[in-house]
Amino acid sequence: MHKPLKWLKTILNILPYVFFAIALLLIIQIVISLQKGSTPSVFGYSVFSVESPSMEPELMTGDLVFVKLVDPKTLEIGDIITFHQPGEPAILITHRIIDIKTSGDIWFFTTLGDNNHGTINDWEVDFSEEYVIGKVTSNSSFLGKLYSGIVSGGINIVYGIAIALFSLIGIAEAVNIVKEVKLAKNKDLNAIKSKLLEEELIKLRAETEKNEQTNTK
Repeated sequence: MHKPLKWLKTILNILPYVFFAIALLLIIQIVISLQKGSTPSVFGYSVFSVESPSMEPELMTGDLVFVKLVDPKTLEIGDIITFHQPGEPAILITHRIIDIKTSGDIWFFTTLGDNNHGTINDWEVDFSEEYVIGKVTSNSSFLGKLYSGIVSGGINIVYGIAIALFSLIGIAEAVNIVKEVKLAKNKDLNAIKSKLLEEELIKLRAETEKNEQTNTK
């Protein structure tokens, strides 16, 4: 009957260590990515927030898009990709591939936003594969709204995940501390109660012995 509670207690006790391990792996991944000048990712995926309506209705403003890091040479016309804007690499763009060209071993892509009414920006015509981050595999409006309610500025979600995990670690540790303090207080109270009970028993025995001696006389 108490086994499920025991398993739940065990799981709750190890959760902070699990969160810490995941957060540590994320931080290591982020540091390695930053050193290499690449985009932080988890298990080969990065997550970004859509900041403009250029891909609506396929991708709505505020959606989270899940981008798989792939070899650019595996991409095809029609794929939606996320890439660094040529000339402004800090700006990330998510558009659909409408043309692919090759020159030797280098691939060049031309993209277009579904909602841009055929207007192609100069910087998205025949840009090199080196700007490509990856291919969009899915999106979520719900997670996008949840994320926008927590973080603003369109930063890479990997950073947000690391922050969230460390927050969970902090909360878990705080809960454990409160729990330990409560247990310590209960232990002290039980010890005091036991001592008082023992003193009362000693007094009771003494009174009993005194009464027995009086009755004997």
